[in-house]
Amino acid sequence: ISHLLANGRAEHYPSLRGGQTTFHGPGQLTAYLILNLRSHDLTARSYVQFLEDSVIATCARFGVKGYGTENPGVWTLEGRKLASVGVHLRRYVSSFGVGVNVSTELRWFESIVMCGLVGKRATSFEAEGIGGRSVEEVGEVLAEVMAGVLCGVEGVREVGEEEVMKAMDEDGDGI
Repeated sequence: ISHLLANGRAEHYPSLRGGQTTFHGPGQLTAYLILNLRSHDLTARSYVQFLEDSVIATCARFGVKGYGTENPGVWTLEGRKLASVGVHLRRYVSSFGVGVNVSTELRWFESIVMCGLVGKRATSFEAEGIGGRSVEEVGEVLAEVMAGVLCGVEGVREVGEEEVMKAMDEDGDGI
């Protein structure tokens, strides 16, 4: 692991997220949903598909062509990975989600075998010629796309960690 820390410029955090090794950092939209799959008529497989389809639809709104392949995540036609998907489920409640590279410094991916896929390269909106877009702007579109698909969601709002923890404590099984 020490070779991943980039001489102290990066930190390593083990997690229960599926998908093996990934990178999260500046210029990347990280959308980790806490969602009861049963409340939205989703299975584990359809949830991963929902995440990928939502990112593909978001990419299309910005003029980026994203695709699903036999490998998890969202890819360009040239076989570069634009978004990673990694989830964890406990009693049908999801955590983790997607990491979409908006203006990410792609050099960080050179030190890892991204999602366990040897020889695959990362890309970003910026590297695909879509510059000047903020993580927040792409995040707003992704949230809108997701809310439009999920059963029973009437809107989207931002919440802080304290509110999430309180909600999880109130009903004992997540939001």
